Amino acid sequence: MPIIIHTSDVHLGAPLGWLGPRAAEQREELRRTLSKIVDLAIDQHADALVVAGDLFHSNNPSAATVRFVLREFARLTSESSASVVLLPGSHDSLGIESVYTSYRDEFGRLERVSVLGLEGRNSVAVEHAGLKIHGCPLGSQRPDDSAGDPDPDPAFAFNVVVLHAAAEESDVEDGQPVAASDLPGEGWSYYALGHLRSWHEIEGVGMPAVYPGSPELVVMDGGGQGHVARVELRASGTIVSKVRVGARSVMEARVELTDASDSFSIAEQVRQQAHSNPNAVLRLVLTGLTSAEAGIDDWDLVEELAAEYFFVCPPVRDYHVRVSDEDFVQLPERMVVGRFARHMRSRLEEAGSEEERQEIEDALQLGVALLQGKDAIG
Repeated sequence: MPIIIHTSDVHLGAPLGWLGPRAAEQREELRRTLSKIVDLAIDQHADALVVAGDLFHSNNPSAATVRFVLREFARLTSESSASVVLLPGSHDSLGIESVYTSYRDEFGRLERVSVLGLEGRNSVAVEHAGLKIHGCPLGSQRPDDSAGDPDPDPAFAFNVVVLHAAAEESDVEDGQPVAASDLPGEGWSYYALGHLRSWHEIEGVGMPAVYPGSPELVVMDGGGQGHVARVELRASGTIVSKVRVGARSVMEARVELTDASDSFSIAEQVRQQAHSNPNAVLRLVLTGLTSAEAGIDDWDLVEELAAEYFFVCPPVRDYHVRVSDEDFVQLPERMVVGRFARHMRSRLEEAGSEEERQEIEDALQLGVALLQGKDAIG
């Protein structure tokens, strides 16, 4: 029963500018997480550690980062019988300027460490486990760009294919997962996928096909990062376990501003939803309707909460500002915004119920904000 630890999209050396002054700390956390993955492979007596692309964030990582990777893989192969199989991805793609080409000799000196695509190698045999791992770097990282789908080797009980690919690129950096129909044909024990930052399993394949996502937090999202896949290959069927290795997580709090008087009262509402966590990144969304006099300052709010979380992102403004009676008087009567405001206020006076009045009030406030060109709906 061969065991594989499958990871991808580690993005060592990523700038992580969205984390501001905490970026350097998180870059170090990415390294610590790779060390945890190596520890896991040793503890689980894994037969292979498979990295399905984007081990490095770019083809120009620092020499210190590359040396760190070489040391960790040397530690794995010296303390276990595991092989390391690396597939270049979209950030660390294979080519003349590839990190794997630049450090060809250094990777080549490591026992049982293979870079798929380098030196024309498209498969790695793990003889003692009856396992063969296949993969070929794709120029555009799309499955239909390959010269041809690989074929499983019948001489091995278990065949695994490694792909770093997405079905389509879009404004979302991750793109979309490959469709089941785009994966190579029958005869595979497992599809080790990379390119998506969050855990994703493809259905309808017949065998497990998994994107493990980034093993440590590298982008802001609502979850799905921080895991690796433990894959146990059995004649009766492959078993995949989701194993947590990441230190950081994302917490989200949505605060309704209608009754908030200042940044401190908002902070109290945040604490009720997202309890203090020094390893969490806080994503804060402000909603509702507030007055210009409320005294809400984004940076005061961030400062108030900063000590309770690893990082507090600048709040997402999904609210609009209530226009006061005094402001309504100043709206030009000849302009659309002034006519709209006066029409809606006359409807307010005719409202037959409190519910109807509230609906008209909300429409009035939102309409005026939009007509004034404000970002009223986020």
